[in-house]
Amino acid sequence: MPYTTPMTEGGGRATGWDESNAALVAALRDEIRAAGRVTFARYMERALYDPAHGYYTGPAVRAGRGGDFLTAPELSPFFGRCLARQLRQVWTVLDRPDPFTVIEYGAGGGRLALDLLADARAEAPDFAAALRYVLHEANPHRRAAAGDLLDASGFAGRIALEAPADASPEGAPVAGAVIANEFVDALPVHRVVGRGGALLERYVRWDEGRDWFAEETAAPSTPALAAALAAGGVTLAEGQQAEVNLAAGDWLRAAAGRLARGLLLTIDYGYPTAELYAPARREGTFLCYYQHTANDDPYARVGYQDMTAHVDFGALERAGAALDLAPLGLTTQAEFLTNLGLGELLVATQTPGRALDDYLADRAAVLSLIDPGGMGRFRVLAQGRNLAPAAPLVGFAAAIL
Repeated sequence: MPYTTPMTEGGGRATGWDESNAALVAALRDEIRAAGRVTFARYMERALYDPAHGYYTGPAVRAGRGGDFLTAPELSPFFGRCLARQLRQVWTVLDRPDPFTVIEYGAGGGRLALDLLADARAEAPDFAAALRYVLHEANPHRRAAAGDLLDASGFAGRIALEAPADASPEGAPVAGAVIANEFVDALPVHRVVGRGGALLERYVRWDEGRDWFAEETAAPSTPALAAALAAGGVTLAEGQQAEVNLAAGDWLRAAAGRLARGLLLTIDYGYPTAELYAPARREGTFLCYYQHTANDDPYARVGYQDMTAHVDFGALERAGAALDLAPLGLTTQAEFLTNLGLGELLVATQTPGRALDDYLADRAAVLSLIDPGGMGRFRVLAQGRNLAPAAPLVGFAAAIL
């Protein structure tokens, strides 16, 4: 039966077994009982990525108009075409290596890969001939769908499908680019709160009386949480809640290790450190998404809703500096795509005889990509290894490719 009793701390309400993945809830319950409590990061990791029951590992299609959220590649092929232009510049700066390998984290069903590869094939055959594309995707159903999509479009010899377990650190680093589009925001986060001049962490426990999840606060599970905030000059105000994404640094370390020379591009919700942890942002940035509607209850629809938190781009820059990644630019998605000729791509669709409704649909998609109240405010971070362009990267300066 459903349970609607309030959480003991941290807000939210227990929705109950009937609206959640019962097998996942039972597995989480058993783990929590054995340990006494778990960090929120561990809870989020299992809720999203449990191999058998996680939100991101099952057969359901999560991204797209029929899912829970919409990403830029599902919205318009122009997004991938703009990225192809940026990567073409990087290829030229690197003296046109062959192969030029692109590794995309969180590649999903392959939509971005298809648009990028198709643009290269149509606009720059010499670049296309050098391109190799690795789709890193945890979900086996999405990997299979991506393979089918790209095979049908003639790219079977240009791609590789990669599960996380396949990304061996012993593999030879490549010349090319690493792309993470709306990937880092879904990595597990620790949730913390400033209280009495100290930093406390929010843990997940099992309330036997209510037979549902509950929360408690206690000393941090690791000193890395306080160290991460201190590195950014952050002191939480009394009662201020926030998220710390330690997994982002681990991911960046692994991703950077795969790049001998080239570009690492991160596109996501987020802010520089001072803005992300500003005292006015007292509730943090954690949100859940279900059927294109946001909520702040991680204990509702367990296994059936997305969970995200805004990315600390300052932390990525600091971590990158320690990994010998040079900062090459930080801008908004609106500026990035505009600099890469998004408007020109839209104008080019105005061909004789084209249906007005089709053009209007393209224009609406373009406006969504650069909407300052939506996707347009995403941040785009460029970091490079052994990449020294004579001029700024096109996406980060008003230049024509």
